Amino acid sequence: MSNDGHTSAHNSLREAARACFAGRYGNPNMYVDRPLGPQLQWLPALRFTLHRHINVFVEPSDSGPYPRGLALLYAEANNYPEPIAVYSVCHEAALDTTTGRQERRQLKAHGFGLVIVDDQGRAEIDFTATPIVQVISDAEFMQQTKGMPRGIRQPASEAFEHYRGTPTNGVKAISEMMEAMITKAGQDSAARNGISPQDANGTLAVILDALYEEYRPARAAIGGARNFIKECRNLVHHAPKSKNDAYRKYADCRHHFLEGLRIIQAFRKAMKVAGLTGNLPRT
Repeated sequence: MSNDGHTSAHNSLREAARACFAGRYGNPNMYVDRPLGPQLQWLPALRFTLHRHINVFVEPSDSGPYPRGLALLYAEANNYPEPIAVYSVCHEAALDTTTGRQERRQLKAHGFGLVIVDDQGRAEIDFTATPIVQVISDAEFMQQTKGMPRGIRQPASEAFEHYRGTPTNGVKAISEMMEAMITKAGQDSAARNGISPQDANGTLAVILDALYEEYRPARAAIGGARNFIKECRNLVHHAPKSKNDAYRKYADCRHHFLEGLRIIQAFRKAMKVAGLTGNLPRT
C-alpha cells in the first residue's frame, strides 16, 4: 500500500496484477511502493517500465474502478517530464453495479487502464492505459470535429480510435486524410479549369504549390496543410532516444492530432470558398 494517502493498494489485487503484467510483458522489473523520482510525490503501489520509455503505475482499489485519488493525481503525472501510464486494479464484482460501470467508462475516457481480478484471484487487462501526456478526451475530439460532414467525420473518428490504441498511428491516419483532401482539391481544381491536369497529378508538393498560386485567398490554409504534413512525417518516423524524448514526442502526438483536425476543417472551408468541394475522394 502507498504510504502517503494515495489510493488503497490491497495486497491481493496488487499481486494479481503483478502476475498479469509479468506474463504479458516478459516479467519486467517491478517496484513496490517506490517513487519514480524526487520531483513526483506519487508513490505507486506497483511500478515498472514498458517499451523502455513508459513508466507504468499500478494502483489497486477496493472502492471501485475509478478511485478518487487517481483523478487528484492526474495533473501531477501529466506535468512530470517522462511519460506515465496508469492502471487501476479492482475486483470483477465492482463492475456489476451502475456506479462501477459508469466509473469504468470514465476511467477509459481519461486514458487510464483497467485490470480486473475475478473471485479466483486471476487478473486480466480489461483495456490498456495511454500515457497521460497523450490523452485526448471525447469532449475535445467532439469539439474539434463539430460541423464536419459525415464523409470527413467518420474517417476522423476512425483515426481517433487508432490514436487511442497507438497515438502515432492516429496522427499518421490524420495526416493521410489531409493528403487525400489535397489530392482531391487538385482534381477538383483541374476539372474546373483551375490548376493544370499535369499539376493535379503531381506530387503533394506540386499540387500544393499549384493551389497556392491559383487560390490566393486560401494561401493560409494551404500553407497550414503543407506545414502539418511535413511535421507529421518527422514525428512518425523518428523514434525517441530517451524518456525525455518520449515525453516530448507523446506530447507532440497529442498536439498534432488536435491540430490536424483543426487544419482539416480550415482547409475544407478554404477550398469550398474557392469553389471546390473540400471533400475526401470517394472510396
